[in-house]
Amino acid sequence: MQKLLTYLLGCWLAVAVSGQVTATTDPDSTRRNTKFAGFPVLGYSPETRIIGGVYTQLLMGDPLLRRPSTLGLSLLVSQNRQFSINLFPDIWLKDNTYRLAGELKWQYWPDKFYGIGNDTRKEDEEYYVSRIWGIKLDILQAVYRDLYAGILLEIENNNIVEYDTVSHASLPDGSIPGSEHSTISGIGLTLAWDSRSDILLPASGAYCQFRLVYFNGAMGSTYPYTKWIIDLRKYWTLGRDHLLFVQAYGKFLWGREVPFRNMAMLGGDKLLRGYFKGRYRDHNMFVGQVEYHSPYIWRFSLVAFAGAGDVFHAASTLQNIRIKPAGGVGVRFKLFKDRRMNLRLDLAAGKDDHGIYLGILEAF
Repeated sequence: MQKLLTYLLGCWLAVAVSGQVTATTDPDSTRRNTKFAGFPVLGYSPETRIIGGVYTQLLMGDPLLRRPSTLGLSLLVSQNRQFSINLFPDIWLKDNTYRLAGELKWQYWPDKFYGIGNDTRKEDEEYYVSRIWGIKLDILQAVYRDLYAGILLEIENNNIVEYDTVSHASLPDGSIPGSEHSTISGIGLTLAWDSRSDILLPASGAYCQFRLVYFNGAMGSTYPYTKWIIDLRKYWTLGRDHLLFVQAYGKFLWGREVPFRNMAMLGGDKLLRGYFKGRYRDHNMFVGQVEYHSPYIWRFSLVAFAGAGDVFHAASTLQNIRIKPAGGVGVRFKLFKDRRMNLRLDLAAGKDDHGIYLGILEAF
């Protein structure tokens, strides 16, 4: 995909017009300090034609806290009838004893499907349009030092409202799970160790999370299955302000059938940048990645990253693994002098694919 020319204008426009508003309710303290940043995006691609939108981020609390509360809102609309609204709350309460985090989304979004498995072909690409709404909610409590435990809720409803008319299209005949309509609804448990020095841009510490979610018909799921996620991250400062991040990630789905939109998918702006998200998908996935950040020069920092991973259907198919490499470079712009929060621009390439990514928070 020709994403470099697609979003380059929007990425640099976002840097150029970024702004902030500060409000303090206590003149003698920064504990109620609130900051706001908004970033317009404008670009063009063969997939979207003209695309525009905005991402806003509200930061709340003491700038010196390593876990400030945030509230993000993104809106995106394109000439090709694509529209998305996402709300991302991440609220810390009672001196970081409790955390409420989640996502609310509504999307009307054309997408691409290449099939299921780790050897799908680009020429099998087909187009479809889905209407999606979903809720994710984690409620966590500190149980010992940096160890948090809690319960979670996940609900997502998918309706495919338009299919491709190419002769090789596999979604219209309904043979792919979730190719007409699907609802997943489940509850689960989560356990996380979070010793990061700062959740926005860690300089040290670790983040280790385990998630178990059970989707079942009693809660409204059209496909019953169990989801396991393991996310292990480590952060170091090397020398004078050189940062090194490492992540190992696994997603495992146990069930006879899983909706194709909810399968484990390589790619996107977080897991193995350089691949179109969903270029490869299946019941299971593993990814490893590493990222380096240079010291700031004024408010700019340079980044390099690399990773590899693959998807597979079951343990019996592990002998068919085909590792997918990816890597790239990026630029960071520090938005606030007193907060470790960057605007990021990444250019990445994988095997026969590439992309550009703009965001407020780091990939991991």
